[in-house]
Amino acid sequence: MINPRSGLVHMRTLAAGTITGALLVGLIQTGLHLPTPHPTPARADSGQQIRQEMGTFAKLAKDLKPSVVNIAVEKVVVEQQQDLSSMFPGFPFQQFQLQQPYKRRSHGQGSGAIISPDGYIITNNHVVEGVKTCRVTLSDGSELEGKVMGTDPKTDLALVKVTSATPLPAAQLGDSEALQVGDWVMAIGNPFGLEATVTVGVLSGKGRVIGAGMYDDFLQTDASINPGNSGGPLFNTAGQIVGINTAIIPNAQGIGFSIPVNMAKDIVAQLKDKGHVTRGFLGVGVQPMTNKLKAALKIPQDLKGGLISSLVDGGPGSKAGLKVQDVVLSINGKPIRSDRELLAEVARTPVGRPADLEVWRAGSTRHINVTVVERPDDQQVSQTQELQVDDAKALGVSVRDLTPEIAQQLSSNSNDGVVIMGVASNSPAARGNLQRGDIIHKINTVDVHNAEQFVNALKTQQGDSFVLLVERQGSTQFLTIES
Repeated sequence: MINPRSGLVHMRTLAAGTITGALLVGLIQTGLHLPTPHPTPARADSGQQIRQEMGTFAKLAKDLKPSVVNIAVEKVVVEQQQDLSSMFPGFPFQQFQLQQPYKRRSHGQGSGAIISPDGYIITNNHVVEGVKTCRVTLSDGSELEGKVMGTDPKTDLALVKVTSATPLPAAQLGDSEALQVGDWVMAIGNPFGLEATVTVGVLSGKGRVIGAGMYDDFLQTDASINPGNSGGPLFNTAGQIVGINTAIIPNAQGIGFSIPVNMAKDIVAQLKDKGHVTRGFLGVGVQPMTNKLKAALKIPQDLKGGLISSLVDGGPGSKAGLKVQDVVLSINGKPIRSDRELLAEVARTPVGRPADLEVWRAGSTRHINVTVVERPDDQQVSQTQELQVDDAKALGVSVRDLTPEIAQQLSSNSNDGVVIMGVASNSPAARGNLQRGDIIHKINTVDVHNAEQFVNALKTQQGDSFVLLVERQGSTQFLTIES
């Protein structure tokens, strides 16, 4: 065999062919008869054996493809025509241009997974947002009209229902908690309109926070997820749905995110029963605990839980006796390892039922019973404010006593504390994310009632960092300040 690039002959191949030919000639000349070659059982099974050893998703993909559907939507978008009169003053555009809004049709598509033989399909909220019906295409090419039963923008989940004369091929819901980083996973969807595309990868991470919302708890996978995969399922090797594919990082390869199916189970049940989601509410604000924050608040470094940084006045937590700086360790016996786990577990707690909270406070634990209420709209939970301030000085901030008039301007219910009137640029306060209009209530564990106490407390701080309890826009949080 001659290499077309080098012109060299591969002598090993040529020699082997010459020897084989010589042996055949010798055998024929001696009158020996060669048997007709047939594949031995071992050789016939070699392909299957290799597949078993190396692994294949072929059968799994074939079995699961029928449960994955394409969802197409059509929306009517109302837009205002551009007013060109400001760009060309004096020109009589009104004679040529209608200023009324005009309507245009917008088309989109995504994926979904059939989760029951009677036609319930789970998908993303952003796939069907703003429509009541959609067109669902099954794996065999047949089309059905889908009715949007309910959506949940906070978790980007939606439930669609189709009616079929025969039972539909449904996938089984698995257990996303049982997944481990490094486990094989498989995604099936319709990226870029390419139906029933299969991609395979591993679970790259769990509990990812990507800034999508307060209930972020995503699975990360390197199985390719592209536009059109949204709403499609992520399977484990048992053929069970463990996630709903929902997001990617633009301009990145191998970084996709899925909603854990354990979260989706609770949402789907509520969407099926009442078309919307009701979440529990304690009336507390929480934040992550860093090592420096723990040290400043004298919280054991190995302690895990949800740190309470604010309380809604008159809310369930405040009424039950919870306090700022409490660390919630468990709810109804279920361990809480982070602030997000606390929010998620409270959201899942049935409204109107008491919850037993195990709380760490000042070196000891106690149990507090809180009756969970329905979470109000986010607009009711948060408040906004704006305040004109003076110039900054001293340790990077200028402060003054909180007065009833200033508290009213800041939409605060606080009776005492100090207000930051200004923040010096490139100061420790600026690097610690302090802002004008912030109300300071604590330095580490010391309460601050007025500006004099604030200055005195600063003078007594030791080390390179300390923690402030700051109220901002109606809620409080701990901020770490480093010199």
